[in-house]
Amino acid sequence: MRKIKTIQVQNGKEIEGSDVVYSVYDFPYKRFLMAETVRKHNISYLNVPSAYDIETTNIRGDAKQRPFSFMYQWQWCIVDTVVFGRRWEEWEKFVKRMEKELQLNEHRRLAVYVHNLPFEFQFMRKFGIFTDSFLTDNRKVIRVLMNSCIEFRCSYALSNMSLQKFCENERGVSYYKLSDTYDYEKIRTADTPLTENEEAYYYNDVRGLCQCIESKMQEDNIAQMPLTSTGYVRRDFRKAMKKNSRNRKILLDTALTPELYTMMKEEFRGGDVHANIRWARQRIENVKSKDLQSSYPAAMMLDEFPMGKWLKANDKSYFTRDWKGYAQIFRVRMLGVKYIGDCGNPYISLSKCTKITKDRVIDNGRVLYASVIEATINDIDMYIIRREYSIEDIYVKDLYVSEYGELPQEYKDELMIYFRMKTELKGIAGKEYEYMKSKNKVNSSYGMAVTDIAKDSWEYINGEYKRADTNLKEALAKYYKNNNSFLAYQWGVWIPARARLRLREGLWRVGKDNVYDDTDSIKHVGNHESDFNELNADTIKKCEEKGAYAYDRNGKKQYLGIWDDDGNYQEFKALGSKKYIVKEKDIYKTTIAGVAKSVGKKYFNIHGIDAFDIGTTIPNSGHLVATYNDDDIHYIEVDGCRMKTASNVALIDGDYTLGVTNEWLDLWQKAVDKQEYLW
Repeated sequence: MRKIKTIQVQNGKEIEGSDVVYSVYDFPYKRFLMAETVRKHNISYLNVPSAYDIETTNIRGDAKQRPFSFMYQWQWCIVDTVVFGRRWEEWEKFVKRMEKELQLNEHRRLAVYVHNLPFEFQFMRKFGIFTDSFLTDNRKVIRVLMNSCIEFRCSYALSNMSLQKFCENERGVSYYKLSDTYDYEKIRTADTPLTENEEAYYYNDVRGLCQCIESKMQEDNIAQMPLTSTGYVRRDFRKAMKKNSRNRKILLDTALTPELYTMMKEEFRGGDVHANIRWARQRIENVKSKDLQSSYPAAMMLDEFPMGKWLKANDKSYFTRDWKGYAQIFRVRMLGVKYIGDCGNPYISLSKCTKITKDRVIDNGRVLYASVIEATINDIDMYIIRREYSIEDIYVKDLYVSEYGELPQEYKDELMIYFRMKTELKGIAGKEYEYMKSKNKVNSSYGMAVTDIAKDSWEYINGEYKRADTNLKEALAKYYKNNNSFLAYQWGVWIPARARLRLREGLWRVGKDNVYDDTDSIKHVGNHESDFNELNADTIKKCEEKGAYAYDRNGKKQYLGIWDDDGNYQEFKALGSKKYIVKEKDIYKTTIAGVAKSVGKKYFNIHGIDAFDIGTTIPNSGHLVATYNDDDIHYIEVDGCRMKTASNVALIDGDYTLGVTNEWLDLWQKAVDKQEYLW
């Protein structure tokens, strides 16, 4: 036991103090023996917050050796009591002693939270017997049981936030993450002397996480706590939907067959993101940005969705019958498809084509031309495609229809509870926690709607990651049989489709002045205030009719789905989707997939916007490249220090070079030369 320097945040100020840390040999294990227990099924959990974390050093490797990493420090906290260790031998002793002293067994567990469990698990998975795992994908461990009695859970999945944000947004947290004070590039081993600031960093990581979990425990005990952030929202919506037995009937009446579910998966796509090639790679002045407020919630409140029983229709009837009032999904074959729109964002996505001929012309993943295209689309997609493309001929097959209607009122009421809380609490001092909680729930209300009913499952069995193919028919039958199921998957498919149409309505107004758009925002030149005002007037009318608004703290109505000002950039330049730079208030800011915003900001405020071009290399971009090593337990020697280690993952910060495909560059040159698309 010894005292170390620690730093807490109180009333927005950092306060330096000291706290006790223990070793494996003097940790007060018995302090937690008599802790309250709570039950879930036939398992008792110690109802205490606990957190675990490790620190690692990356070795970059060379031509002869793969990059690898090793643990040089670990820390574990139970409630407010922290233990430090430097080696896996100490960790093994701590686990064994804790299991004995706390009388842990297959019926009595300790739940331990790890922020980004997949990372820590890769290092510790050879040092215990791991079973009863829950993974969302290969290596994406959300929960796993060690030695039948210690249940590790991922707190990132629980919060959907970085640890820093998690600490900032929970009540009663004073030990914030101290990342700004830490040198991640320094080579440290188990023998490296640690500075007092480094130890404070380690301490805060687990003590702060314990405080976050303790805050969550004001709402749920350890046994009740959901595994993911959407679990909270799902629980609220399920409770609301169960108030009306008709909602269960709707779910069963609109159940998807395996064929229909497969078609829904084929059609499903997210938001539109695209840079207008006519404006790309140019420094543009005075670019305005418009943001579509709460785009997905607006769709849920204002639009209609497939609410009737799905019926197989005669394919030829698609062209002979008026399907107004019916949602449609079908497979389509289109001949001589040519983009004729003027907003510079071709709608057809190459990745969603099940077949496309080699004579195609592609603009950054979007189809400008192809002699033959096959895809699965819905009626909203077809409406947009026929408006933006000339098509020589269309063939439809596998046509299914469902009567349109509004989402259940209980569903919409629950959504508006979140939105109203978010709106009313925004900017009110002392209500930051409640505001963030409601904001996160609004954002999660869409995520739960697109949960894959029949996703292939991953398990960690006998030391290996294994995927189990899901039987689609059985998975669907199980879902609809479960009385807790309440969401129709097709709603989740239609939500982004509705949002894409709402974005298009803005793009069609802006036309050739569109510079860049992303899901719920449009960046444009020229004056289009009257266009957006007209769109807003129509939206406000719908919001008034459907109660899709809330009052802010000043008593002003805030509507869903309104186009709002989101910036006026002095300069703007784009090289493609998720690859642009803006100058606002004389500061350059970047959005580059693969480059940390802070790194991009620092680099281009030194080198300027002209450096934002093809071939520019940004060093230490913050884009971490993962190298997985699945070694068994062995010993290594680094800087004279011999250490026990095993499987690991090296995260190497690499350079990032701005680039485009040759295909896009040729197309861009034609657009610049002729100011139009050529194919």
